[in-house]
Amino acid sequence: MVIASTQSLATRLQTDTVLYPTLQQLIRLLSCDRNQVVKYLQAEAKENPFLIETPTENSDSLIGDVLPEWYDVQAASATIQEHLYGQIAALSISNQQREILIYLTQWLSSAGYLEQTPETWAQGTSWSPQELERCVPILQSLDPPGIGARSLRECLLLQLQDDAEELARLLARDYLEEIADCVGHSPKAIENCELLLQKINGSLQLTPQITSKDLQAAIAQIQTLEPRPARNFGYSNVPIVTPDLQAELTANQTWQVSLIAQPRQRFCLNQEAIHLLQQPQAKAQDKQRLEKLLQKAQSLLTALDQWQENLLKVGQFLVERQQAFLHSQDALALIPTPQQIVAQSVGLSNATVSRIVRSRYLRVCGTRERTIPLASLCVPMSVGGRTPQQIQQLLLRLVAEESPNQPYTDEQLVQLLKLRYHLSIARRTVAKYRKAAGIASTSMRRHRDDD
Repeated sequence: MVIASTQSLATRLQTDTVLYPTLQQLIRLLSCDRNQVVKYLQAEAKENPFLIETPTENSDSLIGDVLPEWYDVQAASATIQEHLYGQIAALSISNQQREILIYLTQWLSSAGYLEQTPETWAQGTSWSPQELERCVPILQSLDPPGIGARSLRECLLLQLQDDAEELARLLARDYLEEIADCVGHSPKAIENCELLLQKINGSLQLTPQITSKDLQAAIAQIQTLEPRPARNFGYSNVPIVTPDLQAELTANQTWQVSLIAQPRQRFCLNQEAIHLLQQPQAKAQDKQRLEKLLQKAQSLLTALDQWQENLLKVGQFLVERQQAFLHSQDALALIPTPQQIVAQSVGLSNATVSRIVRSRYLRVCGTRERTIPLASLCVPMSVGGRTPQQIQQLLLRLVAEESPNQPYTDEQLVQLLKLRYHLSIARRTVAKYRKAAGIASTSMRRHRDDD
């Protein structure tokens, strides 16, 4: 018994010394996307002679390979996001509004326009599209003028706020395409200008009517506006993400997940260096140091294997579970999937699943390719076995069919949820999800309809 116990303890200690460095490396890699993983291994390979990167046809050249030694990259100017953060911090708004504004800055293009839709912004967040939409005007009130616009027309109108700019606002709003043909002094531009003048005076029937001079002055005023508000700022391309997984539709109309790239194929042990280490003439002191580097390289490659395997496990489970949602993109089709269920199903710890799901993205291939947060497939369970997003969608459906003169009270919504969807929810819980879905109170909805 004593001998057996000693052997068991020795075996466990030996195993721990092998697994612990690998586990450390795996924890580091799990929070990284594939590009970050490759950069990390490239840095390690420069310091470790036992780790090498195998050349690939599509490998990108390093800056050092194509730029001379004297080349000095100048520091970039402040990004538009950094410029806005200080203004957002100074606003007298709620903490939630401040968090939403900071989040919305991530969707600004290099020109300063808000890209995508509120539905896309809301994916993978705890906010509803309505909550995000309500904060857009606050973002658009910040400097530089025109920031946060969704189109050129809206960008110009945001910069034309003065009452003295009424004609310019009219042109930007209703005749933006036509005024482009009126710029210049060519006979054609003058003719187009006269035609536009007749069109405006004929439709508005103003007294006194707009003159050619008025029209030219308004067009000149529009030409002074900035069509790209973020032109003079550096750009942090935050919305661009690196998906590690992709879901493709198979012949039998089911979604199948795979790794977009496998960094493990790019790195391997340097067999030549290992052979030199095994030579008898190697110095004992150097040999000990090199053996540690070899162990580190082996641990790193083992961790990389596990990184790929764990990502694929979690991705496969979530894609197989959320087939209906991937087909319909309807939040009501989501199956509640807490991280604990994922962990138990794939044989990983909750912490590992959390690291994989957080900030990880899935490319959904098909006729309309899109990239979604992996977290949007891993939704918690709320009351009645529904997700919070599903309860909000059900409330939106009920409110959409209510009478304008007699909108539902929260108590009536409680009863309707119970009767139609077999959901037993307390009134205060309904009120919470109603607010999260951007639905106003009963009195506000009635007042709005009266107006």
